[in-house]
Amino acid sequence: MILGILSLFLLVQCGEQASPAAEPAVGSQPSFAAIQRAYTMKCSLCHGRDGKLMASKAPDLSLSTMTLEERVAIITYGKGTMPPQKGILDANTIRGVAAYIEEFRD
Repeated sequence: MILGILSLFLLVQCGEQASPAAEPAVGSQPSFAAIQRAYTMKCSLCHGRDGKLMASKAPDLSLSTMTLEERVAIITYGKGTMPPQKGILDANTIRGVAAYIEEFRD
């Protein structure tokens, strides 16, 4: 009986599809507020709200001379103690966060 219930559960789970509202539209750009939230949630613990905290050997983002593409790559794939965000943040949010960091430059 338990095996039958488990099988039914697995069949139902395999047949479920995510609703269109749950998936972001392809090519949609996150809002500035969404990018700020992503930075705050994923980056500010080590880099600080202004990019200068530098916990866990994190670099001071206000002094960064990296290009946008270099920042996108590091956010996507990680570096050193910084974990990769690929699969956690979507590509548009990663690019938005990489661009948002420009605001910290002195």
